[in-house]
Amino acid sequence: MPRAALSAPSTPALPDGLTRLTLLLLAALTIMSGATIAPALPAMQTHFADQPNAGLLVKLALTIVGLAIALSAPLSGVLADRFGRRPVLLVSLLLYAVGGASGLFVQSLGAVLVGRVVLGLAVAGTMTAGGALVNDLFAGAARGRFLSQQAAFTSFGGAVLLPLGGVLAGVGWRAPFGLYLISLLLVPLVLRLPRGVPAASGPAEAATRPRWGVIGVVYGLALAYMVAFYLMPAQGPFLLRSLGAAPAATGVMLGAFTLTAAMTSLGYSRLSGRFLARRAAALGMLLLAGGWALVAGAHSLGAVLPGLVVAGLGGGLVFPNLNAWLADVTPAAWRGRVVAGMSSAVFLGQFLSPLLLAAPAAHPAQGFVWGALAIGVIGAALLGFSAWPGRGMAEATGQSGSGS
Repeated sequence: MPRAALSAPSTPALPDGLTRLTLLLLAALTIMSGATIAPALPAMQTHFADQPNAGLLVKLALTIVGLAIALSAPLSGVLADRFGRRPVLLVSLLLYAVGGASGLFVQSLGAVLVGRVVLGLAVAGTMTAGGALVNDLFAGAARGRFLSQQAAFTSFGGAVLLPLGGVLAGVGWRAPFGLYLISLLLVPLVLRLPRGVPAASGPAEAATRPRWGVIGVVYGLALAYMVAFYLMPAQGPFLLRSLGAAPAATGVMLGAFTLTAAMTSLGYSRLSGRFLARRAAALGMLLLAGGWALVAGAHSLGAVLPGLVVAGLGGGLVFPNLNAWLADVTPAAWRGRVVAGMSSAVFLGQFLSPLLLAAPAAHPAQGFVWGALAIGVIGAALLGFSAWPGRGMAEATGQSGSGS
């Protein structure tokens, strides 16, 4: 066979409908990792009120998942590149059920945190191997469309799970933990997925190095965005409770936020490829900043809702475009490891959110003020840079080749 035939790039055939559905369901597990128990946090804090630092530790029960993901995702990426995506996904689904559902029966806050760490290890595997598999199976505009659809599906999942978590939290703070057993239903679907190790990993492909400068910028933007975005799951329940919301109402309000993000992602998927990815991401950050400013100034539950809608409009734009930008500058042989770095950045931001934007109990909206200011400045800077003429534009969109 001629050497040219061996090295010629090929566009992968689009996967079938069941494979697409499996990838969408795997992505939905990510938002489940934290959002499912968010409405139960106030009740959990009351249950463990006699333990030292219960208020902080209960919030960490939500965000320590992000720290576990941030620390373990690089290993998941190495394993996914070496052994294939499917084995990593299968082990991760089992860990997801064990760690996630442990809150049903453990008796101490420390044990809850251990279970959440195990859950974080599982999410690192599903997010990294699943994300790498998407990049294996899709290319070009089709990849951008599917990433937007995936973001929409994830947000739709949150729109369902958050109200459901709120209803279950009204039964008892342990009840939402049972939802994590859903991961076991995905095992038969994952068994039919390809292993996903890139077939194009020949000598030329292996020698191609990722463009770490651009990748580092995307990582930094993802981390900063998540610090601001995660204000609502981590601190929103306490702000809403201060305004008189019951757990079920909190779930509905958080669900409205994710539903808006889903609609935005779904609508944008039809236009994917027509707009510069980083410009759309910058617009999303600015909308998130505006939404949090409205939430911070709200004095009633009704006044919070417009802020959640505006923030959701922004949230639906950011991650599909950051992920598409990242995929464009990543060689196939490095997909697992580069996606793992993105997972680390995202969930490190999730973990840092309540630490960097902590709000005192007397002023539960203060974190939203600082979050709006920070992400607004970053979004404005990115939007300005996206209009910069010349070589920087081509490099940031991955159109200047694999060099530099």
